[in-house]
Amino acid sequence: MFSRSRDRDPEVTRMKDGLRFVDSDMHIMEPPDLFDRYLDPRFKHRVSTAVGADGRPARGIVGSILIDGEPTSDSDLQQYRKRLRRGPTHSTQPLSGSRLADTGRLDFAVQRNYDTEAQLMGMEMEGVDIAVNMDPHLSLAICQAYNNWIHEFCQASPDRMKFVAMLPMHDVHLACRELVRCVRELGAVGSFIRPNLVNGHYWHSNYWDPLYTVHEDLGVTWGFHEGSGALYSHMNVLYGENRFYRHVASHWIEMQQALIAMIIGGVFEFHPKLRVGFLEAQTSWAPGLLSRIEWRT
Repeated sequence: MFSRSRDRDPEVTRMKDGLRFVDSDMHIMEPPDLFDRYLDPRFKHRVSTAVGADGRPARGIVGSILIDGEPTSDSDLQQYRKRLRRGPTHSTQPLSGSRLADTGRLDFAVQRNYDTEAQLMGMEMEGVDIAVNMDPHLSLAICQAYNNWIHEFCQASPDRMKFVAMLPMHDVHLACRELVRCVRELGAVGSFIRPNLVNGHYWHSNYWDPLYTVHEDLGVTWGFHEGSGALYSHMNVLYGENRFYRHVASHWIEMQQALIAMIIGGVFEFHPKLRVGFLEAQTSWAPGLLSRIEWRT
């Protein structure tokens, strides 16, 4: 998201190419000792970090956290999926993920252990001015630990780095309380939530009305963000261990299903001040989906 700067204030005119960029979906790399330092002591025996062959905590996009001894993703199965053939690539798409890491462009962040300074360095490289960073009681404790850490992480440059709260969606009332705490006490600007079905309650259900209302009252945005490692995703059932299939499908299809539920379920009519973002899902599917909804009505 960007806007043309009209102000001549030095802090504004330094924006890249005269444009002010806001990254609404900036990703961060959590430290391996996050839960050792921030998790409520009552739950520490239930959450652990996987250890690599070198005896150090494992790091990676997914799969390094164990809850009650069980992995939080199926990343251990990725070793069995088909490998790409070696050879030149002629893709015109921007580098991302492992392809970007292979170029060495992330070495500065790796060397700094993905700390706050590395995050700000990356923002400078990309010309991003402001970035926004998404048992019920165990779920709450994990969310609180993450939210406390990300709040502290952003304090290095609070005007430029904002965060959105992770919410314990296994209980709507706990989710409401955590959102209020994060916004009022920590300065969160919204929430990030998986679009998946949780405990039998989908997004058209009035079960979620309290959380919709709290977002409205606080004036913050509800942000949907899917992930191919999400254990609740329907794509896991369809595509199994193949993360490539899941990633292509989940970020579009799960988002479409959530939007269908909210529109046809009347969520926006009952909550007219609610703002919802659908992140990392592109937008080309939206016109066709809206057209079909209109056609069926």
